Amino acid sequence: MPFSSSSSGIAPRLRSLHRAAIALLLGTSLAVVPHARAADAFLPLSAPSTKSVLPGKIVYAQLTTPDLAQAKTFYGTLLGWTFKDIPVSRGHYAQAMAGGRNVAGFIEHPLPSGDAARHEPLWLPFISATDPDALAQTAQSWGGKILFRPRDIPGLGRETLIADPQGGVFAVIHSESGDPADSDTPTAQGEWIWSALLTGIPANAAGFYQKLFGYEVQTSQDPSSPLRYALESQGYARATVNPLPPRLPANAPARWMSFVQVDSVGAAAEKVPQLGGKVLVEPHLDHNNCMIAIVSDPAGAVFGIMEWHMPTAAGEAK
Repeated sequence: MPFSSSSSGIAPRLRSLHRAAIALLLGTSLAVVPHARAADAFLPLSAPSTKSVLPGKIVYAQLTTPDLAQAKTFYGTLLGWTFKDIPVSRGHYAQAMAGGRNVAGFIEHPLPSGDAARHEPLWLPFISATDPDALAQTAQSWGGKILFRPRDIPGLGRETLIADPQGGVFAVIHSESGDPADSDTPTAQGEWIWSALLTGIPANAAGFYQKLFGYEVQTSQDPSSPLRYALESQGYARATVNPLPPRLPANAPARWMSFVQVDSVGAAAEKVPQLGGKVLVEPHLDHNNCMIAIVSDPAGAVFGIMEWHMPTAAGEAK
């Protein structure tokens, strides 16, 4: 698993994304948690059920988008995702599958009226926890904010939404079916491979998440780059905590950046504008010789694409 990812090229977009990200998430409960009919249930995170809990593992992601059909076309063509529509009591909801596994949820919700450029959607990471209720209270005691109190979602599990002290928004979930098992098998096309928190004071942020999820925290050893922290649980690296891009003020809100594995970053980046998205940071080698790019979908949601190959015994990429 790669140690970290650089995202300095997204600085011009980061500020505008955050000015109304919270407002978009809080504008309606549908924008965060889908409301299913009693007879309906969402696809589980693990099938078959594992019944295991891996606290600190990022197990899912969710996107609120103004145009579900457009999002399906974009992500389906780019990443090979397939979709299952889930009947809900309000609006429209779909779950995305990669290689037969449930990897993401899509909620259709119109963007707030007015300055649309300030109300771009964002991907929300879901982090596993044993007890979301207790974790939410701990987060609040350490300066975080509970944006949506814990609630049960049929088929998925118990969820809550939290903002860390520097403004980074994330969801916490105790999966009803258990968490997807860790594996040394190389990540396949279309699966989430990495997450990075971009934040003004990385040391404080690393400490906050360590208190919540019990992470082991490791520091980067690269003297040529700013200090970064790796968050580890169950012996696996889960995410990095990175400084904000240099062109942003030190007090800019934090944000999570999620990366999807693709077979070829170059080929995927070429497709993005053809599908109505934008390439924000051109393909380049990252710190660990991973090829990455930063892109946005047609509605403006930013995410990363990554091409990472499992090292061989000799330490060389396959």
